[in-house]
Amino acid sequence: MSAAVADDGKLGTFGGVFTPSLLTILGLVLFLRLGFVTGSIGLGQMLLVLVLATSVSVLTTISLAAIATNLRVGGGGVYFLISRTLGPAAGGAIGLVLYLAMSVSVAFYCIGLGEAVANVMGSTNPAMPRVIGALTILALVGLAWLGADVATRLQYVVMGCLVVAIVAYFVGVTPHLSATRLADSFGAPMDGASFWVTFAIFFPAITGFTQGVAMSGDLRTPSRSITVGTFAAIGVSTVVYLLVIVSFAASVPLEQLRDDTTIMRSLSVVPALVDVGVIAATLSSAIASILGAPRTLQRLAADHVIGPLQPFAVTSRNGDNPRRAVLLTAVIALGTVALGDLNVVAPIISMFFLASYGMINYATYSEARAASTSFRPRFRFFDWRASFAGTVACVGVIAAIDPIAGGAAAIAIFALYRYLLRSVQEVRWADSTRGFHASKVRAHLGQMTRQRDAGRDWRPVTVAFVPRDPQRRAQLLATSSWFEGGSGFTTAARIIPGRGPIARKHAAAVRLELQRELDAGGLGLYGRVVVAHDLEAGVSAMLQAHGIGAVEPNLALYSWYDIDDRERSNSGDYEAMVQTGVRFGCHVGIVHTRGADIGSAPSSSRDALRIAVWWSDEANGQLLTLLAWMATRTAVWAGATIEVWIAPEADTIDPLGARAYAAELIHEARIPATVMGVAAAGDFLERVHTAHLVLAPLRVRSDAMLGPGGVPIDELVPTLPPVVFVQHAIETRLDVQPDDSDMTALAEARDRAQSASERAMLLDGEASSLMVAAELARMSAEPGDVEAAEQVAAAATAASVAQRRYLDARARADEAWRLVEDIDPTAPSSRLDSRLWLDTAHDQAGSDH
Repeated sequence: MSAAVADDGKLGTFGGVFTPSLLTILGLVLFLRLGFVTGSIGLGQMLLVLVLATSVSVLTTISLAAIATNLRVGGGGVYFLISRTLGPAAGGAIGLVLYLAMSVSVAFYCIGLGEAVANVMGSTNPAMPRVIGALTILALVGLAWLGADVATRLQYVVMGCLVVAIVAYFVGVTPHLSATRLADSFGAPMDGASFWVTFAIFFPAITGFTQGVAMSGDLRTPSRSITVGTFAAIGVSTVVYLLVIVSFAASVPLEQLRDDTTIMRSLSVVPALVDVGVIAATLSSAIASILGAPRTLQRLAADHVIGPLQPFAVTSRNGDNPRRAVLLTAVIALGTVALGDLNVVAPIISMFFLASYGMINYATYSEARAASTSFRPRFRFFDWRASFAGTVACVGVIAAIDPIAGGAAAIAIFALYRYLLRSVQEVRWADSTRGFHASKVRAHLGQMTRQRDAGRDWRPVTVAFVPRDPQRRAQLLATSSWFEGGSGFTTAARIIPGRGPIARKHAAAVRLELQRELDAGGLGLYGRVVVAHDLEAGVSAMLQAHGIGAVEPNLALYSWYDIDDRERSNSGDYEAMVQTGVRFGCHVGIVHTRGADIGSAPSSSRDALRIAVWWSDEANGQLLTLLAWMATRTAVWAGATIEVWIAPEADTIDPLGARAYAAELIHEARIPATVMGVAAAGDFLERVHTAHLVLAPLRVRSDAMLGPGGVPIDELVPTLPPVVFVQHAIETRLDVQPDDSDMTALAEARDRAQSASERAMLLDGEASSLMVAAELARMSAEPGDVEAAEQVAAAATAASVAQRRYLDARARADEAWRLVEDIDPTAPSSRLDSRLWLDTAHDQAGSDH
């Protein structure tokens, strides 16, 4: 281990991590509680308790070492490691409760010190331990004010006292050791305590192993010191506890161990030295907490995670001593001493420590399972399974020790987490949460790709081709966000005509500005800018290349140009852009708002909002009704009434029958819409002009955009409220029950095809065997042997019949597989059309463009 204090004033592994961790672990449990728990459950179960408790600390230290050796560790200890992995909300929640737990622990340790001193003094005054505890806190504040190096030197004195006390015990207990007594003490006594009760009493002994981590900002080499120092402290303390447990069991009957809490003093060669050890143990733990707590608070404040804590970010002139945080810690500790009964608070404080250990394990597990490319710990013995086991172990220990206190601690941490999730405005570092989300996206996309889309959960994946005009752009994006309904995705796309470096540089600037605008809008939309030689090519490239896996564009939205704008532009460009969307299998929509501030209706009139749907045919009507319903899932249109007008344009369709069919379809789909009645195509403006939003069918032509009744949009929009004209490209049904999809038919067709293929293979084998038999009979027949000739003829006939049966079965199997391919074009097929593939020369020529 490195030196205690380096030349630059920083702490080494021994003084900065090993010493505070070891002194906190070897605390009051060693001197006053270990005999009781050993006597309550016997040596065998006590060793199991030690193994379980040590396992939690070792697993957590493995996770701790992985994180510490994967990044440049700053001040703040456990808070720093968690916040740089799970983000400011999780780190801040754990950091704050951990700071409070350490601050209150200062009071606990000092009161314990007061009780030990009062016993040595023989005082019976009940207030004396608290008075001594308060004076000790004031003394420790003065020590912490001077700095960590001064406090660390005092810890060496305390450690010397502790070592002397432990050695005195071993010297005194050695003459009393007995192998017979050891064997008798292995089993549990009949009237002893339960395993988990004794485990709960013993476990707080090992919770100090992270005390040295809190000094991370004062360490010369934090990554190495945290790893080596913590493992060393756990190893040494485990050996000490093991030897004391075995010596207890080999020297004293279990009943006496259980009844005499001062048995260690009785066995010591110098009993007074155990008193010194008790005082040293409590004092050392208090020193570690008074040094660690302020440094956690200071880093929490310096990270701007919790606004009111900003004043505590200030340190001393040399920049390494958080004196303001020391004073607040002192106030909390003194207030805790003045409270009186601490039994209610103590279990929750222990749960806060355990929660921090669990979060260390989970943070490491999360980072490892996210397959982050930046997760490259130098610690060679890390495995994500160890971190997972540590997480589960911490949760299990919380449930075993005190589930009520654990629940209270969990509620407090979760409430803080939710608060910080909303209140943290700006993240000042790059944590690992992005990698975690990326891994989930990758996994879920893989699952989606393996599951065939049956149309039961249609979600709009919208590409909104935004115009240059800011007002129309905002209205188009607002409309797209309504159609998402909290379920879809919208990408705001800009096409930059041109080519070459100038166009690319312009596109980069536009994309940056567009994304800023989208972020400010708060709609959760994404921006994308495409450079293409013209608008039609840009739309084509966007709709073909956008998306990943099963998430592909299925809705293209365009803003309708004003008349003046269209006259100033190429009249054919717009129609070509819209037609491109239809050609590539996307529904297309044209949004026109007449400059209305759509979506700003006062909340008091929400119930009066009306969305009109013009149902001209089944395919378009279902899509429009579904989009209208999805809009009502947003805050803007919540509570709006959906009014459906049936206006069949085909002369062969019975209007009343179409109305009844549409009403039944909407009812079965559980969509709260009202079928208003049947209307003629020419009544469109009259029926919908009073609605707040209109969804109407669209027909795209090369030279015009036509609305209901074949009327050009130009003639309709001047008198309409905000309107979206939509043309469907693929079938989108209002309601698909699990057994209504073609997946059932596909599965049945695949089963039939597989069965037919298996029968064909069986018949193929039979036919082959008969053909071989016929040929062997022919070859073995003697010329002129009539009987043999008859056998050859019979064998040949049987082989011919078997061959025809096989060919028939093979044809049936091929037909069955063709049916499978008709239902699901993505199914594997051996009937490939070579014309679908380009040769190498054509492929290379195309890549040049």
